[in-house]
Amino acid sequence: MSALKESILQKLDTLPDPALRQVLDFMSFLSWKGEGEEGSVLAAAGRLSGDPMSAAQIEEALYGPDRREPR
Repeated sequence: MSALKESILQKLDTLPDPALRQVLDFMSFLSWKGEGEEGSVLAAAGRLSGDPMSAAQIEEALYGPDRREPR
């Protein structure tokens, strides 16, 4: 095992359960981000509802079809 992993494990052993949950959440985020996702807020927002949404779909849902600026 590398020295870095050992150091991380030693720190983990000293953390209370609530902090360990935060570490796990952060590790999950890092894994998700590393899967080639664009990592933008809009990409994440589209996944929160269960169905992926494009930036245009989110904009239309928030502001309606008439408020979109022409491209």
